[in-house]
Amino acid sequence: MFLYKTVYFLFFVFCSLFAFLARADINIAVIAPLSGDFKLYSEEIIGGVEIAVDEINEKGGLKKQKINLVRIDDPCGDVLSLTTAEMISLNRSQDDKIQLVIGPLCYNQSEKIADLFASSEIFQIHPLGGSRSLYQHSHKEVVEMLGDIKQQAVDFFRYYMNSHQEKKLAVVYDSTHPEMTEISREIQHLFTKSGLGDKLTAFSLEAFADNSEQLAKHLNETGVDVVFIMANSDLTIETILNVKKTNSEMIFFVNRYYGGYKLIRKLGSYAEGLYIVSLPSLTSNPNFAEYLVKLRLLGIEPVGLMPYGYLAVKMWEYLVEQEKGVNYKGLQNKLNNHLIPAGWGNVVYKDGIPDRSLKYVIYRYENEGYTQVW
Repeated sequence: MFLYKTVYFLFFVFCSLFAFLARADINIAVIAPLSGDFKLYSEEIIGGVEIAVDEINEKGGLKKQKINLVRIDDPCGDVLSLTTAEMISLNRSQDDKIQLVIGPLCYNQSEKIADLFASSEIFQIHPLGGSRSLYQHSHKEVVEMLGDIKQQAVDFFRYYMNSHQEKKLAVVYDSTHPEMTEISREIQHLFTKSGLGDKLTAFSLEAFADNSEQLAKHLNETGVDVVFIMANSDLTIETILNVKKTNSEMIFFVNRYYGGYKLIRKLGSYAEGLYIVSLPSLTSNPNFAEYLVKLRLLGIEPVGLMPYGYLAVKMWEYLVEQEKGVNYKGLQNKLNNHLIPAGWGNVVYKDGIPDRSLKYVIYRYENEGYTQVW
């Protein structure tokens, strides 16, 4: 079985980490929040990473070297996120350095973290995708495995045009959150480009100081029919409850991962008719079929985000086998401008971005179950 260790943000723990890593052949790390609203989704990602590492080690390792996996808790705060990256990048010995980082899943200090990993020649994969526009400078070395997060805006817009085109839409987002801001901007761009600017209103949550009652009142007063809300779990839940108590006809869309795992339970009967934007499960994706069979033979049913953590490791394994080693520049060369079996599709990466992005799906919650509508 693989080895793994949970690491927290104390210097003596990092010292222990480096001593621990020195005993491994190849070291990789996954950085994700292990508490709070994103805990469940982090566990799904980490679970997929662990399964892939275990699979590699059980067949004798990668290039006859065992892999040691380190789980690092990231509370999604600027200071601690950056400190984590700094401590990882300090250890540059070829024997005990981290060769691969999967994550971070949060976007705090993304540019500085990417700089640190690149300067230390640590291969970095974002297993859920990202966006180069979130950076001030080009970061061609960061691998956005699923493509651009703006694909979420594209798929939401297409569904809106297909099913709700006559309705007025409000996009509500947290402007301190880079990913939410990026998605909101793309939705606004798509509406303007299509001549539907009069159908859309978009505003930041900051004006309401996390006051769900004021936000709900404003939504009712604007006369919108549909709301796509991107906020933390508690504010999302409270806002929907406050609106639904007086306006049961208003339609809500939420991002599955921002809304949190407790969303449906907390909303109770008010969850009926809620739309959820999500990454697909991949179990019906033909490109994932080989992996699916392999996992099921092991008695593992891939759920949630587990496949994406699994595929991040498998992509890196493929590159290492092609390169015949973990040489950083060699891996970058093997990745770019070559057809790569990414597990969700066969794609060509250029500067870490695939030539197409994985499409999102939309579910409608009704009768205590989920129906895929897009």
